[in-house]
Amino acid sequence: MWGTVLQQVEILYRKLLFLLNTMDDIIPLLKIMSSLFKIPLISQFKGILEPFSKVLSYAIQTQTMNYGCLIEICYLCYKAFTKERDKLILSRMVVFELVQALKFKTTIPDANLLMLINLILQDIGGSIPSNVVIKDCSSITLEYGSGVTTGISECMKLNLGDILEFLTDFHAISKIKSYCKGINVGLNDDTLGGIIKCSIAQYLALEITKGNGRDNRAVTRYFPWLCSTSITQQSPREFIECIGHIRLLSWLLLGSLTHTALQGNNNNNCQIQSQPIPQEASCQIADHIQVIMAGFAEQPKASILHMSSLFHTFILCQLWTIYLEQGLSSNIPITEAYNVTMNILFDFWGKVTPCILQLIQQSKMLCEIVSLHFLSMLEALLECQSTFVGKLLPLWTPVLCSNQLQLPGHLQVRLQNCRNFPPTIIQEAIPEKLKVANLHNPMLLRWLQRLQFKMGQIELQSSTATQFYSL
Repeated sequence: MWGTVLQQVEILYRKLLFLLNTMDDIIPLLKIMSSLFKIPLISQFKGILEPFSKVLSYAIQTQTMNYGCLIEICYLCYKAFTKERDKLILSRMVVFELVQALKFKTTIPDANLLMLINLILQDIGGSIPSNVVIKDCSSITLEYGSGVTTGISECMKLNLGDILEFLTDFHAISKIKSYCKGINVGLNDDTLGGIIKCSIAQYLALEITKGNGRDNRAVTRYFPWLCSTSITQQSPREFIECIGHIRLLSWLLLGSLTHTALQGNNNNNCQIQSQPIPQEASCQIADHIQVIMAGFAEQPKASILHMSSLFHTFILCQLWTIYLEQGLSSNIPITEAYNVTMNILFDFWGKVTPCILQLIQQSKMLCEIVSLHFLSMLEALLECQSTFVGKLLPLWTPVLCSNQLQLPGHLQVRLQNCRNFPPTIIQEAIPEKLKVANLHNPMLLRWLQRLQFKMGQIELQSSTATQFYSL
């Protein structure tokens, strides 16, 4: 009997493909699909998968999905069939729709876009923060246990090149803002782009972490410039390339730290640690920062990328510092691993600080700009309860007390607050509602989300302003 039913359902769905654009609601069709996947006999009817995938594709493109329904369909399909080609057909279709949207070849509702990203993140052990709210859509937090798999992250692995291209494109957030208009924007259109970029970066960070191994294979493949020798040239092209590398690395670290804030960095408490960039890359990162510091005063000011380069550079400095410090959480201060990481941090700032001091000696205007960036960085590190600030504050004080600069009163107050910042004794208590969402470090997450917004805004402004500048 079920064989006849499934044959008729396949015929029905193939006919419905020509009528989908006339239907106001096709969610019931998806619920039928979920029910049919639970029938043991369905594994013998592989032909039904083609119309099913096309119906799901149309639903993703045109209607606000239910996250539970979406993950259930992909999971049940993965479970019902045995051959790789059949069990992954819906997962591959979801990946295709996401990649097409990230390449701006198609437009889908913003709620669906975040659902697809979260579906991939969930499969690899990550998630979008639960405080991301989507209009007309329930929470996209994890609704299934860790044992539920869809194989979708493995499908996404084939598109890491497109992921890197999306994160590198500083026009991406501007495109997201323009493409989302008229498509039931459920988030503020100024925040959506940053959320999407950070979430994609979290996936990339987890994927690179999985693929690294002892020899850091993945990071060597996708970030070869982190393994190259020191940068010696100071040409305009080299300067622009360094800015691109710094921006990409900042997004990757932001995604990695978001995962850490949500789930922690302890093997006992989370499915996977997010540590895509090895500590040994600190020297190359410092080299990139030195290129920007050394070339900022010399390179032509015609490019908007040049004008925003200091912002990106100081963002990377604080992200790299917090990234390394978060890695210390699993080590006792008396251990060798702890001391090695602290020495790497000292070496990093030992290379970067002289470049900052040299830059503020160039002119009074540069001194004011650099001092403001540096003060904001100090406040950010203190907000994240960085233990490193107190150890280096005496070394950093000359940056903010230059002979060329007399800080205004309100900035002097901010600097004094940094000096008087009390040491952290007890970690911030986690509210009960956040414990339910498995949130590991709410304080870090709040800072990361504000930083995510700032990074998104500077890229949005840079993209908008490029039409007035010659790159």
